[in-house]
Amino acid sequence: MKNMAFLEKINNEKQYTRRELYNLIADDMAEYSYNSFNWDLQRMLAGGEIYRSGRNSYKIGNTDRKNYTSKYSERAEEIIAFMENNYSDTEYSLFETSMLNEFLNHQIAKNTVFLYVEKELSEFVFRDMSDLIVENILFKPKKDDLRKYWKPDTIIIVDRISEAPRGKEKRYDTPLEKLFVDLIADVALMNMYSKSEYPEMLHIANDKYYIDTKKLFRYARRRGKFQEIKRIMTDGGMEIDIT
Repeated sequence: MKNMAFLEKINNEKQYTRRELYNLIADDMAEYSYNSFNWDLQRMLAGGEIYRSGRNSYKIGNTDRKNYTSKYSERAEEIIAFMENNYSDTEYSLFETSMLNEFLNHQIAKNTVFLYVEKELSEFVFRDMSDLIVENILFKPKKDDLRKYWKPDTIIIVDRISEAPRGKEKRYDTPLEKLFVDLIADVALMNMYSKSEYPEMLHIANDKYYIDTKKLFRYARRRGKFQEIKRIMTDGGMEIDIT
């Protein structure tokens, strides 16, 4: 879009529907179609000028906010290479507990890698990976299993929930909308940090990165954690809009 002056018209505190944004833009641009606007809106969302704050609800972007990107350790890169070489058509995602450190006051010193694999294949992935990687690998561990067998750099394989949010840059990335629901839904993951820090973690993440609350709430409902995620957001001083 060549003319971005309309952004100056937007109230930073106000939320706008898609149609209201279009009307603001079309007011300055003759013969500007709604179809063209939809394409431009996607570019503005990707660029951070505007972000979704709820269903059909948009706000002007925070210039300090950016899109979240995953950074992987050598251990995680080894797992990704294994999956891409052996299960390239499989839906999976990866997360490391060390990724939480930028949101935590108390740093996690010992890393754990979580590999989420579609349910029908997770056991096969566990079997094949165990043959190739000698380090500790746990399959859908319970709390007692973690207490007995966990050690630094353990790989934990669990079932991937259908319709879970996917990464934007790489399909196996874990977006924040998935991460912050998994943190209160996965037994193994819940043991890796203090729950008392959760509201502040989510608040810090929301200040630094764009979080699509529509996507967050949809996945929370899918996992039966909608009310809990709302309570945590309230405790962290975050605005909640479920319209």
